[in-house]
Amino acid sequence: MKKRSMAFNRRQFLLAASAGAAGLALPSAGFAQPTRPLAKFKLGLGTYTFRALDVDHLVARCKEMNLDFIELSHPQYMLPQAKLDEFRSVSAQLKSGGLDLMSWFCGHLTESSEVEAMVEGARSLGVNTVSGSAERSLLDEINTACGKAGLGFGIHNHYFRDRKFLYESPEDVLSAIKGHPHIFSTLDTGHMIALGIDPTDAYRKMKGHVRIIHIKDEDVPGHTASCWAKERETSHGSFSQLRMIHSRASSRLNTRRERIQKKKSRNAHNTCAGKCVSNREFRGRAA
Repeated sequence: MKKRSMAFNRRQFLLAASAGAAGLALPSAGFAQPTRPLAKFKLGLGTYTFRALDVDHLVARCKEMNLDFIELSHPQYMLPQAKLDEFRSVSAQLKSGGLDLMSWFCGHLTESSEVEAMVEGARSLGVNTVSGSAERSLLDEINTACGKAGLGFGIHNHYFRDRKFLYESPEDVLSAIKGHPHIFSTLDTGHMIALGIDPTDAYRKMKGHVRIIHIKDEDVPGHTASCWAKERETSHGSFSQLRMIHSRASSRLNTRRERIQKKKSRNAHNTCAGKCVSNREFRGRAA
């Protein structure tokens, strides 16, 4: 992979992915933003970013950034250390604070009892999607359990500098998904970059299986110290940039839909006019 293709931060990846999803290029910075974005994704927060905050302070921080959607990924809510009897109250706190809990990051599952706990935790939180990872020996069991419970389990790709992880590359994730209809991909762009893989290429390979995307400010392989510093310094400005791109993608997609609809209308009119002319010519000849 060429070095220049590694320079992907949150803004650049979302720009490329949004353009790819819409099948068109995004407009310039001066493009008008729609009041009701209709892009095919919801922009939210993985709460691991603010893992030092309790639920009340997390809600307040999200309000400051005008964010409504979250994936709960505080370490204390991951298995096996999570206290499942607290989940209903946590869910209620988030809901009362105006946050929509879209997914739960459960951590790495290593035994059957944790699969059962994953299902129980998802039910208590009121979510239908769970992100995380698991030993490959548990994938059949997870797929069956999720099918019965109406859940989807997203394999989260990860890179560690000191060891090989089960799910690093797109191929690793796709091999876990194969034959498991209730397992999908939670694509982490930062870990793909850390591995040396262009995240846009990874998305294209797994596009039909990706439901959640984690976007990080990383631009070089290997999880350098500067990358982690960027994560700690995540600010309102970073999310404002993502929100702006999300709005532009939505507006551009809507404009294209309108253009296609107008073209269809013109074609229908032309077809009708052609038929009318043909009918008049026919009647003239018949006379």
